[in-house]
Amino acid sequence: MFILSLLFLLPMNLCAQTKFKLEEQSSKSRPDWLTDNNYKGAFMVQANGMASIEDAQNAVMTSLLNQIASSVAVEVTGETVSDVNWLTDNDKDVFSQNIQSSTITRIAKMPALQGISITKAQVYWEYYVNKKTNESYYDYYILYPFSMLELEELIDAYNKHEKKINDKIDGIENQLNGIEEISVALKNIDEMKLMMQGMDNGDLKYYRLKNVLKQYNKFIDDIHVEVIENNKDLIVLQLRYDERCLKATSLPKVTGDCARDFNVSNDGYNIDIQMNTFDCYAQDDNYVTARFNFGDRKLMKKILINL
Repeated sequence: MFILSLLFLLPMNLCAQTKFKLEEQSSKSRPDWLTDNNYKGAFMVQANGMASIEDAQNAVMTSLLNQIASSVAVEVTGETVSDVNWLTDNDKDVFSQNIQSSTITRIAKMPALQGISITKAQVYWEYYVNKKTNESYYDYYILYPFSMLELEELIDAYNKHEKKINDKIDGIENQLNGIEEISVALKNIDEMKLMMQGMDNGDLKYYRLKNVLKQYNKFIDDIHVEVIENNKDLIVLQLRYDERCLKATSLPKVTGDCARDFNVSNDGYNIDIQMNTFDCYAQDDNYVTARFNFGDRKLMKKILINL
C-alpha cells in the first residue's frame, strides 16, 4: 500500500562492501513482508548503513513520520493549489511544491502523529562487520501498521486545523472595514505577526496573512488628524480614516512653542488639549505639536493656536 523508503547509505565502494559479512540478525530469516513486499495497510521503512541501533531507530521513525505526512499532503495539496491559481501564474509548479513541503512539515508536528511509536511496528535488523578493519553497520527495517481509516482521520484532523486558522484570518480581515478603535487594529497586527512567525513562507496561510497585514498597515498609515476646535485655551482633535472617526485609547505627547501646562484627555472620539497660553503673543506664530505613536507608525500634527 505504501512506498518503501531508502535512507542513509554508507559511503563504501563496491570492493569494500564485499568485505562486510552478516554477523547477526534479529531473526533466523528475513520476514515475508521484507522479501516479497506483500503488505497492505502499512508503511515499510528501512535505514541502511547505520552506525548503531539507536541511529537506525531514529532514522526510520523520522522517515515514517515524513511518509505519513506526505500521504496526507498528497490528498490535501491538490485541492489547496486549485484555490490559489491567482498566486501561481508564473511559478505554479514551484509554488505547488512549496505548499506541499510546508504541508508535510506542519502535519509531522501534529499531535495525532506524536503517538506513533516503534513498539507498534514489526522490526527486523541485520548487523554487518568487516573483520579486517573492525568497521560495522546495521541495516534496519520496520513494518508499521497504518490503515486507510487512520489516514482519513488524519486528513480530517488536518483540514479541521487548517479551517480553524483560515477562519481566524477571515475574521481579522473582515474586521478591518468596521474598526473604530485603533487599539483593535494594533492588536490584530501583533496577532498576525505572531501567527506568521510559526509558519513557513511556503504556507498559503502565510501569504494570506501577509496580504491582510499589508491592508492593516495601510489603514494605520492613512490615519490622519483633524482639528475640530481651536482657541487659545483648548484644541480638540479627532483621528480619522477617510470619513470614519476613530477612538484613540492612547493620548498624544503634546509640546508647544510658548503654550504650557498641557492637560490632555479624550472622551473616546475627541482628544482635548487644554493649555495655558499666557506667554503667547498674537503677533507671533504659536504652534502646538501633537505626536501619536501607533505601533511602528508615528503621526505628528502641528497646529497654529488661534489667539
